[in-house]
Amino acid sequence: MDSNSFLLALTPIIIVVMGVVVLKLPAMYVAVFTLIYTIELVMFGFNLDFSLVKTQVIDGIVDGSKMIFMIWAAFLILNMLLKTGAMDKIKEIITNLTSDRRKQVIIIAFCFGGFLEGVAGAGTPSAIAAPFLVALGLPALQAAIAALVFNGIAASLGAAGLTTIGGFAAFLDVVDVMDIGMFTSFIHFFGAILAPFIVLYILYGKKAFDKGIVVFSLVTGITYGGFMVLVATFVGAEFPTICAGISSLLVAVVYIKFIDKNKPVAEEFTFKLDENAPKSKINPVVALSPYLILLVLLPAVRFFAPDWFIGLGFAVWIGITIFITCCLGAIVLHDVKSIPYYMVISFKSVIGALIAMCALLALSNLMNTAGLLSIIARTLAETTGAFYPAVAVLIGSLGSFVTGTTTGSNILFAPLHYEASKLLNIKVAPVFAAQSAGGALGNMICTNNVVATCTTVGLQKSEGLVMQKVLKPICILWGVYALLALFNTYILAAHL
Repeated sequence: MDSNSFLLALTPIIIVVMGVVVLKLPAMYVAVFTLIYTIELVMFGFNLDFSLVKTQVIDGIVDGSKMIFMIWAAFLILNMLLKTGAMDKIKEIITNLTSDRRKQVIIIAFCFGGFLEGVAGAGTPSAIAAPFLVALGLPALQAAIAALVFNGIAASLGAAGLTTIGGFAAFLDVVDVMDIGMFTSFIHFFGAILAPFIVLYILYGKKAFDKGIVVFSLVTGITYGGFMVLVATFVGAEFPTICAGISSLLVAVVYIKFIDKNKPVAEEFTFKLDENAPKSKINPVVALSPYLILLVLLPAVRFFAPDWFIGLGFAVWIGITIFITCCLGAIVLHDVKSIPYYMVISFKSVIGALIAMCALLALSNLMNTAGLLSIIARTLAETTGAFYPAVAVLIGSLGSFVTGTTTGSNILFAPLHYEASKLLNIKVAPVFAAQSAGGALGNMICTNNVVATCTTVGLQKSEGLVMQKVLKPICILWGVYALLALFNTYILAAHL
């Protein structure tokens, strides 16, 4: 592979990173500019036919619109909770559980977010958990960072197993999916332990850590990671993240209620309600009804809906399910007449994201179809030799950064990893696991996810700042995951 082709293939990614992260320009403008550049690049530099370019751009616009539909639906719930006063009651409920802001972040973004990723995927944690935190009073930047970093632990075995089962479907007749899930969960076990500490450090620095929060973070992380390993190893790839999210949520609540209930919290980490504000008279169950309905409806639809409905695409069926949840919640909250109002103001909130998302997905399609990603990945593979499993983590992240999903990254690069594993005479499953784990990390800085998350918390035009904040933890986890990928390949797999 000549170096000129490699450098040319890299240029769209470089432009996005420079524009959003370095120059801190709004993602909407950077995405449109990069798309125009990439169209010219693939037509004149890689001889892609105009009709194919047109098709890929249109597909990207359609797919981007679907993603924004899901985010728009999530805004409906948030706006309804705020206007009806239900969010005030939810704040009281959360504060009565724990006034420790650090624990609230872990419970909502990590535990609840993990459950949402396990059930639905496709950016659901960002669309639901991030604005939930903002509504509780957490600064928007902190909410976005927490949602993105924690999602990087959940995505490999998320979407009811689709990321792994669908991502490596073409090779499941020669590679056992249980092995892929086991090796992937082993990597993410350590990610789950580290993630709460990484997030709290980014948000609050060293001062965040006292004995109480260290123990709470360890208990939650070990529970989350432990259930991922157990379920992936002995049950399958469909349920690890669902079980990790639910089990860690239950353990966190029990720990707070019965072990850590009387521990004092430093003033700067204490979330306090306005004592002079009147107490909400809404019944707690009524206030929580949209989220309770969502907890039931999302898995019910995912596992029992007809194939034609799921076949509409993840963003579409999730968006429809969230919209139905909003309607049912409006009935419970006696606010059905306001739904048209919520629809309008929610749409106004996502217009910028719509443009950015459509352009980014069109860009992704062009890079994939023209072979730019394959050129980058193969160049990396050809230069790494025995360290290839570690580099597979980086390749997985690259795929997610551009395609927007771990599933897409797995589909794209599975053939490359299979070929490389055979040439290096190493087992394929741990290399696939390294790819998938790296793909999950790529979700943290994937421009699509960053745009979506910033939109849900009202941080439009601040995507570069968010990516800068998230880049340090992803570098730490890249290093850890690369070492674990080598361990899986040359030690663990060799003894199984």
